[in-house]
Amino acid sequence: MGIETLTSAPAAVTTAPQKPTLLIVDDEPGPRESLRIVFKDRYNCVVCTCGREGIDYVQKHPVDAAILDIKMTDMTGVDVLREIKKVDPDTECIMLTGYETLDTARAALRLGAADYLNKPFDVFAMRELLEKCLTRRQEKRNRTATLDTLQQMNKELSQELAQTNRQVTAGVISAGVVHEMNNPLSIISGYTQMLARDLAAMEAGKAGNPQAVQQRLSSIQREIERCKEIAKRFLNFSRVRQSAPGWVEAAKLVEDAAALVKAHPGNRGLEISHHASNPSLRCRGHAAEVLQIILNLGVNALQAMEGKGQLDFSAEGVEVGPASPIYRAAEYNPQQPFVRVSVRDTGCGIAPENLQKIFQPYFTTKTQGTGLGLAIICELINQNRGAIAVESQVGKGTTFHIFLPVGQ
Repeated sequence: MGIETLTSAPAAVTTAPQKPTLLIVDDEPGPRESLRIVFKDRYNCVVCTCGREGIDYVQKHPVDAAILDIKMTDMTGVDVLREIKKVDPDTECIMLTGYETLDTARAALRLGAADYLNKPFDVFAMRELLEKCLTRRQEKRNRTATLDTLQQMNKELSQELAQTNRQVTAGVISAGVVHEMNNPLSIISGYTQMLARDLAAMEAGKAGNPQAVQQRLSSIQREIERCKEIAKRFLNFSRVRQSAPGWVEAAKLVEDAAALVKAHPGNRGLEISHHASNPSLRCRGHAAEVLQIILNLGVNALQAMEGKGQLDFSAEGVEVGPASPIYRAAEYNPQQPFVRVSVRDTGCGIAPENLQKIFQPYFTTKTQGTGLGLAIICELINQNRGAIAVESQVGKGTTFHIFLPVGQ
C-alpha cells in the first residue's frame, strides 16, 4: 500500500497557515484509516503501512507529531520511535497498542513518547492528547526561535560595538550588555526549569496547574521582551535617542522587580516584599530603564545576602529630592516632586571607605564581580534625570533610594 499523504489544494489568492504534519504508522488498515479521517482537516496526514516506511519518511521530511502502533510485522513501534527521536528529538509521538504490553509502553515513554493509548482508542481522548502534544512542540519551537533571535541580536551588537570609536564608553557598553542581559536570562532559565518540572509531572499523570504554567510562560515572554529592549537600548547608545520618556507606574515597577528577584535562581529563601504609598503613583521616564535600575539593585542585594535575608522594594512620593545625593544626573533639580523608589536589604552592608567608590566603573568587592553594575545604574539615572542616595551600616544592611522626577 505504501505511503499516503493528504494535502490541501493551493489557495487562489491567499495562502492559509501551513497545517502541522501528522505521521500515522500502523500495519492495520482499520485504525490507520480511522485516524486519517479523524485528523485530515486539522493536520497534513501522512499514512505509512509499516515501520520502515515511517522511518524513511521522517528521514526525508519534517514531522510535527506521530502516532505509532507498538506491534507491527516488520518492526516494533518502539524501534520506530527510537529512530524518529534520532532525527528530531522534539517530534511528539503517541503509541497505540491492542495488547496489554505495559512494559513495552513504559519503554516507549522512557524513549520520549508523549503517552500511549489502547486500541480501540477513544477519539476525543486522542484528539485532546494530540493537541497537547502540538502545543508543547510549538512552545519548544518558540523557545528555540527566541534563543536564535537573541544570538542574532548579540551578533549585531558586537558588530555595532566594533565600529564605534567612543573609546572608554565602548568598553563599558560591551561589558554592560553582558551584565544587563544576565539578569533576565537567568530568570528565563529559572522559569524554563520550573516549566520542565511541571510538564514532567503532567506527563507522569500528576495533577498540574495550567494557570501556573501559563503565568510562567508569560513571565518568560516578558523577560524576552526585556532582553530585546536592553539590546535595542545599547545598540542605539551612540545614536540620538528617538524614544521619548513616558509615564512609568511606580507600583507596577516595584511589584515586577520583586517578582523577578523572587524567581532568580540565586534566591534560596529570601523574604521579599513590595509596597507603594499610592497605587496610582507615577513618574516620567523610560520604563525599561527604570525597571532595570531597580532590578539590578535587587539582584545586587540578593547576592550580598547570598540568597537569604529580607529584601523590600517600596515607592512613595516626596516633595523635594536630597540636596547632596551620592550620585545625581547632570539635569537633576532637587526642588521638584519626585517618586522615591527604595531597595532595602539586610545584607553585609557597605564599609564607609567604599561608599563613595561604589559607583566608579570597575570598582568591586566581589571576587567575581565586574564592577559595572552600579556604574551602569548611574548612566540610566543620568538619562532619566534622577538621583541616588545610599544608607548603609556594616553587618545590618543597605538601602538605595532612587529619585525620579514626577515631570520633566
